[in-house]
Amino acid sequence: WAAVVRELVDNALDAGASHITVDLAWDRWTLRVADDGEGMSAADLEQAARCHTTSKVGATALPLATAFLGFRGEALHSLAQMGQLQIQSCGTQEPHGWTFIYHQDGTVASCSPCPLAQGTVVTVSDLFAPWPARRHSQSPLRHLRDVITMLQYQALTHPHVTWILRVDDKPKLQLWPGERAADVLSQILPRLHPQDLRQVQGAGITVLLALPDRYHRPQPDWIKVAINHRFVQAPDLEQCLVQSFRHCLPRHRHPVCLAFLQIDPQQVDWHRHPAKSQVHLLNQEQLQAQLQALMADSLQITSSHPSRRTTKLLQLREAQGSYPGADPSTCRSVGSSLRALAQLQNTYILAEHATGLWLVEQHVAHERIRYEELQQQWDLKNLEPPLVLSGLTEQQRETLARLGCDPEAFGEQIWLIRRIPNLLHSLEDQEQMALLTQLGDCPDLEAAQVMVACRTALRNGTPLTLAQMQDLLDRWQRSQNPYTCPHGRPIYLALSETDLGRYFRRRWSICEPGPGAHLSASKALGDRFADDLLNRVGESAH
Repeated sequence: WAAVVRELVDNALDAGASHITVDLAWDRWTLRVADDGEGMSAADLEQAARCHTTSKVGATALPLATAFLGFRGEALHSLAQMGQLQIQSCGTQEPHGWTFIYHQDGTVASCSPCPLAQGTVVTVSDLFAPWPARRHSQSPLRHLRDVITMLQYQALTHPHVTWILRVDDKPKLQLWPGERAADVLSQILPRLHPQDLRQVQGAGITVLLALPDRYHRPQPDWIKVAINHRFVQAPDLEQCLVQSFRHCLPRHRHPVCLAFLQIDPQQVDWHRHPAKSQVHLLNQEQLQAQLQALMADSLQITSSHPSRRTTKLLQLREAQGSYPGADPSTCRSVGSSLRALAQLQNTYILAEHATGLWLVEQHVAHERIRYEELQQQWDLKNLEPPLVLSGLTEQQRETLARLGCDPEAFGEQIWLIRRIPNLLHSLEDQEQMALLTQLGDCPDLEAAQVMVACRTALRNGTPLTLAQMQDLLDRWQRSQNPYTCPHGRPIYLALSETDLGRYFRRRWSICEPGPGAHLSASKALGDRFADDLLNRVGESAH
């Protein structure tokens, strides 16, 4: 079912449709796809279901594989063999529509004029009748899930289109059009707020991702790559996206990240799979490098609006009549250009930002700084006198040697360590020995860097001067992935001036009336009413 719908939807999109409706009838084994595209003439309809026949040749100077989603001229001919094919269409220059019914070989069985607005309606009834085994291969629920997934992917690559899916005349899916893929993705994932998304564009590449400190998923089901408006299986490029989020998310959580690529058709081979879901890229290494650079830019810190969770927190505190503060594990946002003001409980740095106030947890911010420094340079220095470790397993010795610590046998089950990471030099001997033992348990260098960064970062409870706080903020803002620590914990909470103003009723007119005061009072009252109305609508929607 999904494959049949995909082929018909591809044709509808190629015809410039802005509204596509899909109807499925399980008991009648019938599906119908209607669109408002440019339609077909009677001459085109007569040839539409013949093998290797398409009206798209000559429609553009570009290669078919670039200009259109469907480009082989086989879809309608195959559908005529799989069931009873009927096409109703009205072209832009036609005075009325036409109804054509086809034999299994693609020839016309009958044709007649019909009243129809511009567009095309393709109906396939008695689907899979020649192959009864296909009807029992999968359950209707599996078919429906595949169709919904396919339509969601099509909607993301064509956000300007309205999509409607009905099953047995009951609505199952409706996606409204938008300007960008982000407008569609927030409909597909209801818990993902548009404010939690970021879209970054490069040379022929657009990346849409959910900010890692705001939204992530338990499964890697939304890491996708689309090439020339079609989602494909590209394991190497998908792995490139995944690697960009390592140590930005909690354990066993996965990002939401979509990459849309526009590639020269001469660099893409679409004929690796009948469904066009697998491709061969001639310049894949170059694309990976471009994608990695764009992902690094997309995770840089920038100014943005406060998260909806921050707004909910302020509303909750307002209702309770008090505002005891903010919890960075509950509310978070992003921004830049911070000025340190004070330290709270020797743990959080209170900073001023152009859009409001920030709370930054000093330990996780410093941990992010340390981790990225270790990524750039894994610096080891000689230790005099050497440390003496005992009871190391063979695996631990091999790991320490691979990390550059070079354990040297000094007796039975005793080893000397003459080189350790530079960041461990300032620690006490016992701490150094404990950390070296833990380093031996790390599976690779990256895990060792995470462990060293965490254990040597500034601890919560440590008092800081104003200059030290400002230095920490400046270094942290220059980090590549400033949203979370390497373990996936959020680093900061942003409170916007807008939310603070709403809490303190800054729109109320409480001063003495003066010239024109009744106008300002009316405006303030109207603004407050509008805000309250928007809040109520927002709460009802959520």
